[in-house]
Amino acid sequence: MPLKAQALLLILLAAAGRAAILPSFTLGYRGEPGVESKMFAAAQADVTPLPYVRLDAGFSFNLFQNNGLGAAALGVGAVAHDRLGLALRLAVQHQQWNDWQAGENRVLATLEAGPVYGLDAGLGLVHRVPVFGDRYWSPLVWSGGASEWNYLYRLRWKFVQRENWWVRAGFSSYDRFTAHNPQQVPLEADGAYRVKEDLELLARAGTAIVGLSGGIVTFHEVELSAGVRYEF
Repeated sequence: MPLKAQALLLILLAAAGRAAILPSFTLGYRGEPGVESKMFAAAQADVTPLPYVRLDAGFSFNLFQNNGLGAAALGVGAVAHDRLGLALRLAVQHQQWNDWQAGENRVLATLEAGPVYGLDAGLGLVHRVPVFGDRYWSPLVWSGGASEWNYLYRLRWKFVQRENWWVRAGFSSYDRFTAHNPQQVPLEADGAYRVKEDLELLARAGTAIVGLSGGIVTFHEVELSAGVRYEF
């Protein structure tokens, strides 16, 4: 479906009172030793056009290194059990590094559940297709000798839940824009504060363990971000 048609559909659903739309905007920093150190700005939206259907989409733009579009994603989920939050989610991601003329296209399939007693979990697979050269920017390239399958996992706990704010921590090998390599153990903590009924402040911190030797843990990256989420 063309982008203009998607936008028109969301507007019509919202006008009819059938869709819950939660857009969010964040600014952040991501540093990976020997790889990149950049700022980024991301715009995302979660849409529930029907009680058992969830749509999500987003764009992320890099600043100061690999400038320009950094990632784009589109996903759809079907809720199988509302009380457990059990849902099957399919998503596509495109990520690119403009300075190096390299990119990666991914398709993800995950089975997710929660939150139940503050816990949410996910398990799935991702097919990764690296893209280099003149077509590194293209989300339409889905073949190549370096493509591979990896598994995905997630386990997070919202251990603080108050009327206007919450805090969550855990590990997740995937998010809206990325899918980590299996040998990494990504850790994250995030939270939100509700300023008013339809507006929240967001914050997130993440890193990844890439080695453990002699009792010394090696962390390979750090990501920090903050932003706002609005509901209408």
